[in-house]
Amino acid sequence: MKRVIISAVTCALLFGATALQAKTDKKTLVRNEMATEAKNHKVAPKEIILGMQNTFKALQDLHMNKKDDAKKDLKTALASFDKALKANPKLDLIPVDERLQAFDFIGTSKDIQKALDLGQKLLKEHDTQAAIDLISPLKDELDITTMDIPMKVYPVAVKKALDALNKGDTVAAYNAVADAMNSLVVFKTVIPTPLLVAQDLVIDASKLDKSKKEEATKLLEAAKEALKRAELLGYTKKFDPEYKNLTKSINAIEKEIKGKNVVAKLYDKIKEDFSTLIKHTHNSKVQVENRVKAEKKVNSYEKKEDKKAIKESKVFEKNAVQAEKK
Repeated sequence: MKRVIISAVTCALLFGATALQAKTDKKTLVRNEMATEAKNHKVAPKEIILGMQNTFKALQDLHMNKKDDAKKDLKTALASFDKALKANPKLDLIPVDERLQAFDFIGTSKDIQKALDLGQKLLKEHDTQAAIDLISPLKDELDITTMDIPMKVYPVAVKKALDALNKGDTVAAYNAVADAMNSLVVFKTVIPTPLLVAQDLVIDASKLDKSKKEEATKLLEAAKEALKRAELLGYTKKFDPEYKNLTKSINAIEKEIKGKNVVAKLYDKIKEDFSTLIKHTHNSKVQVENRVKAEKKVNSYEKKEDKKAIKESKVFEKNAVQAEKK
């Protein structure tokens, strides 16, 4: 029997001790991002959720050799999927679960650089495990992981399982249900917290009265430190155009603050640069291998069924002709 390689997605919010830079609270920024994500998250139709639940139940029944219960669950699952697809035949990838996980690293850019230098030294000495232990905590981000059900694949695999079970092939039925579950697609988006912090600090500075030059300068210096942390943590590169533009813009604003203090347009430009950089660094990683494999299997199954139907049709026609002659 095939192994089910997916695991249940559970919600985990991990907040460590938070270092505050000026007026910026990283916890608040991360919670705001979570709230935005929750607001934009689309809930799957209840029929799809019920269908999946019955599929999971069928797998348990098959594992315990409860064939009749498994048949009942698979029939119920197919009925639920059919209802959802009749309501919207264009259903494809539908999000069915979501996980939000926050990682917090409170060290400065100097702390990060020291860890990286030591990590490189350990790797050169082939002390790989120590290097991994040293580098792995260097995360300051919000991870958003969603699990989608491919409605062009999953229900077909469930039907395949029911057909196999009706023929008495329990192993094939179990494998087909496993194929259905392994066709689920996982999307992961990474939102770098230091970039959110840097953006927030610049916005705070832009709201200050022109007379508060010293306070504005401190906020901008903190923003540069946050940008440096983002670069050292690998969320952006110092040679990237967006990163270079932001650094130049902050330096230009600091210069203007000390001089004529004509910075309104410069602030507008830097806000646009931040939006561009943050958009580019929202890494979306898609696990599509399982879906591709599942689609191939489903297509193969459908072709076999078509060939079988044609063969049976020819046999029927032959028998009918012979009966007519008689």
